[in-house]
Amino acid sequence: MAEVAPSQLMRVLRRRDLVGILLNAMIGAGMLAAPAKVYALAGDWSFVVLASAAAILIPLVLCFADLGSRFSGTGGAYLYARAALPPYLAFAVGWLLWLSQALSVATLANLLVTYLGGFFPALEAGWGRISVLIVLGVVLTSIVLAGIRQSAGASNLLIVIKVAFVLAFLAAGVAFVRPERLMVDQPPPDVGAFAQAILVYLFAYSGFERGAVVAGEARDPQHDVPLALLGSAVIVTFAYAAVMLICVGVLDAPAATDRPLAEAGRQLYGQTGAVLVSAGAMAVIVGTILVIIISMPRMLLSLAEHGQLPASLGRVHAAWHTPHVAILTSSALAFGFAIASDLISALTFATATRLLGYILCCIALWRLARRNDAPPALFNLPFRGPVALSTAALFTVVLLTGATKELPSLAGVLAIGFALMFLTRRLSQPRP
Repeated sequence: MAEVAPSQLMRVLRRRDLVGILLNAMIGAGMLAAPAKVYALAGDWSFVVLASAAAILIPLVLCFADLGSRFSGTGGAYLYARAALPPYLAFAVGWLLWLSQALSVATLANLLVTYLGGFFPALEAGWGRISVLIVLGVVLTSIVLAGIRQSAGASNLLIVIKVAFVLAFLAAGVAFVRPERLMVDQPPPDVGAFAQAILVYLFAYSGFERGAVVAGEARDPQHDVPLALLGSAVIVTFAYAAVMLICVGVLDAPAATDRPLAEAGRQLYGQTGAVLVSAGAMAVIVGTILVIIISMPRMLLSLAEHGQLPASLGRVHAAWHTPHVAILTSSALAFGFAIASDLISALTFATATRLLGYILCCIALWRLARRNDAPPALFNLPFRGPVALSTAALFTVVLLTGATKELPSLAGVLAIGFALMFLTRRLSQPRP
């Protein structure tokens, strides 16, 4: 295959394309599963959990908006960390966020198979399941390989379907909501359960950083990334609240099913309602997987461009203008994880990897705020230094409270990454 320099990635993404990518990243399986999982942990306090998660997210999104307005290259959070932190910490950010996306694809792909199995039971296990995962991987990877324009077009189409699905679900169910079910009659959950419930929604929100990963292919990333981040966060919060309203206000036992939206559709409109909601849920899942397959290789590309992973991962195809080696590598890992596991991966581990990356990015902003030679910000966050440091501290508390069991696994994953980084560095050194 012919190749060109990574600098020849095409800058064609408009602001609406970035918004579409961000909405596709955040309106996904987390939204579908959150009502049941959160209700099981927090009961009547589920809306308080959502409000708390949104409140926690606001300063983080503002920090990323400030950071995103300073850079125009590919890599997002990895670039931010690299500008202000030691190289090994920057590598940790890129490595963890890349790997978390592979785990997310595995989780989402298996969830898609579960929904598809409701229509065709033979596809839920064995070779039927493997065939579905292979076809899904080939189709989405082919779209992403073909070019960023094609990827953005598919993303925009899927987000239109997603938004229509959420609005239709709200319109079909709001008249059946029983207000007494929305009242808080139970004592508050303990701190651990409340933190775990917040983690469920933070997993749902996570993915907002993917919009900045593709900044190297945006027309005006320093202006568009911050605006896309802020607008998408508001839209997504309303979507989560609408879904929670119907599930909690309609279902007798919101925590009794892994597919609360489909159960709400069945309870209100019989089997037809369940089928329609399940079809909409599959579109939601496919859109999220597509965005991950778009952004995941760009993180690998940036790591390779900066010499922390093999240079071959940074190759860009001359005709498609896409990082084809990184795309194929990322898809192979992600769908390989999906095929190798019969169970949906633990959401808390994927969230824990992201949280650590977010914490390091906030520390990076704090350090940039103290430097006179920092890249100028087009989105100026007031009191950015204190805000960044307090946000890092807040997410550290959330990580240590809600994901303690995942910390040894995180250490193991980082050890593997650092070994690859040091091996890459050693092999790239000129021989005497």
